[in-house]
Amino acid sequence: MIGGGGNKKSMAYVGNVAAFLKDCAKTDAQHGVYNYVDGPDFSMNELVSKVRTELKGKEGTGLRLPYWLGLFLGKLADLVATVIGRNLPISAIRIQKFCSDRAFSSRKSDLDGFEPPYTLEQGLRSTLDSEFIIPDPKRQIFFTE
Repeated sequence: MIGGGGNKKSMAYVGNVAAFLKDCAKTDAQHGVYNYVDGPDFSMNELVSKVRTELKGKEGTGLRLPYWLGLFLGKLADLVATVIGRNLPISAIRIQKFCSDRAFSSRKSDLDGFEPPYTLEQGLRSTLDSEFIIPDPKRQIFFTE
């Protein structure tokens, strides 16, 4: 855990995004722009605590580094990545993203009657199951940056 952890993150569970797109396709609208998010927005303290409880059975956020130290380590990792010629899982930009607010409002209420089939808690649990607890070793993994 890096920083104070009070920053908020908006998230959307893929099952809800798929259901939302399916409902959008049923409308008569020729076009539309939406920011889809599931609520409520979690603070990083809440999110890390939920994930840690699910994966390790321990409450709280665990070890916490001050932001300045995390950012320094991210910049150090950037330097090492430049020297060895490959990306590392830790970078200054990832530290900055982790510690920044990324809360968005959603306009899904514009789609009459849409109700997400999963709560954000259910989506988080399903994601942790498929990624960490009972992953499928044959699935293809996509990397982004």
